[in-house]
Amino acid sequence: MKIKLEPFEIQMAADVATRRFIENLKMGKSFSYGYKGSDEKTLSLGIMGACAELAFAKSQNQYFNGSYSDKYSRYTDTDMQKGIEIRSQKRKPNNFLLIRPNEKKAKYVLVIDEGNFEFSLIGWYAFIMEEPDRLTNFGYPNRPPAYRVDIKELRPIADLKC
Repeated sequence: MKIKLEPFEIQMAADVATRRFIENLKMGKSFSYGYKGSDEKTLSLGIMGACAELAFAKSQNQYFNGSYSDKYSRYTDTDMQKGIEIRSQKRKPNNFLLIRPNEKKAKYVLVIDEGNFEFSLIGWYAFIMEEPDRLTNFGYPNRPPAYRVDIKELRPIADLKC
């Protein structure tokens, strides 16, 4: 399923991402798990991630509140209602869902940024327990290991109850 965002939706996502970025600055936080990108790249990735969240909400006809759940220095809520986390990536030859150990137990949805503010909802995976057999560092010893879930293992978006 492909979703194209309208300019007003892109503006909303950019506002959400900017607010999240500034609140993280106030708390002395950045992206986690050893990410070392520039401020510009961090902000850009935040905007596109918020666009992916909004694209998912639009696809499901759900309210997007643009929440920021870390004002008390903790991330406790999922991105969307009913325990749904959104993961976004740019289109590449070998996309897959990435989940870090000890992350929220939730339904993780992979959303691919196709460019030009068009997003594809690829599928979802129920992360209900740690899965050590999936751990890999993807050849980057300076980054902590993560779980890799291949696209062929994802359930169809139509099967997601939300």
